[in-house]
This record gives sequence, structure tokens and C-alpha cells, in this order.
Amino acid sequence: MLRGHADRITRTILIVLGAIFAAIGGAIIAANLNVYAGGFASRTLLQNPAVSWIGGHSTWFWPIAAAVLTVIGVLSLIWFFAILRPARKTGDISIDGTARTTLGSGALRDALTNEIQGYRGVQNAKVRVYGEPTEPKLGVRVNLTQDARVVEVRQRIERQALAHAREALDAPEMPVILDLGVSKKGGPRVE
Repeated sequence: MLRGHADRITRTILIVLGAIFAAIGGAIIAANLNVYAGGFASRTLLQNPAVSWIGGHSTWFWPIAAAVLTVIGVLSLIWFFAILRPARKTGDISIDGTARTTLGSGALRDALTNEIQGYRGVQNAKVRVYGEPTEPKLGVRVNLTQDARVVEVRQRIERQALAHAREALDAPEMPVILDLGVSKKGGPRVE
């Protein structure tokens, strides 16, 4: 299932890194085209003032560079493992925003699965309830038969099954990820 928070962080990091690398690339191209004063385009690599400065301060520069890169590496690993970790499953779902009135996530999952599997054109369904008890989210994966009318099944799931779940939880804006797939096996069509 998609995880909104991790996706937003990933997207933000990639946008920032892309902007930084685009700026660096643009500066290199501009220097190569002799846009800057000082004749950067005709200098050799070892005539670079930045290289000379680093060479003059190498006793403290390289240990600090190694420390900064180590911190970046550790943060990258933490970020990577956070993305790989699956979203927390919800135990009991709070209906009224407190712990006084709850609904078992297994009961919701089973009821929703049974309702969707009863629809014409559905071969099987799998429902996953995750998120916080006060802000549950649903992941619904449905395999359809080859001859199913996909638009009709999707509309029926959205207008009936998901509407029933949202009504039971008193959460009209509950986020749902609906994944429809068509099975390779053909099934009998019931009219």
C-alpha cells in the first residue's frame, strides 16, 4: 500500500536533490562557456582555487567531510528502512474519536470482503485496514473475472461497499486505495 507521509518526504528529497544538481550542472556549463570572469574555461583542474584551499586545510577538512557523509549515509539508511516498513495495522477502530465506541478492524475487513465478493464479476477480494485507530485507511484489492464490466463493478464498490464502511465508521472522508485487476482465469457469467 502507498504511504502518504513517506511518499511526500521522498518526493521532497528528490525535488531538492534535483534542483541542487541542476544548479551545479548549470554552473559548470556556464563556467565552461566562459560566462564567469577569470577564465575558468582555460584553467586546468589543478589550478582550481577550491582544490588549493582544500589542500591547504586537509588536516581538518577531510575528517569533517567524512563525518558529514557518514551522517548523510545513516539518515539515508533510516529513510530507506522507513519506506520499506509496512504501514501499521489497526486493531480496534474508534468510531466516536475516543476509545469508548470501537469496531474491530477484522470485523470491518471481513464484512467488506464478503460484500465485495458477492458482486457479479468479482472473483475474489482482499481488504486491509491500516492507519491510526482514530483515522483508519482502507486498502482494497479486487480481482475481477475476464468478462466483468469493470466500470460497473468499480462504481458498485464505491457507491455501496465503501459507502457502507464509511457510514459504519462515521468517516465520510476515509481514504481508500482501490486496486482492480482482471484475473487470467475466465469465470461463468451470471445474469
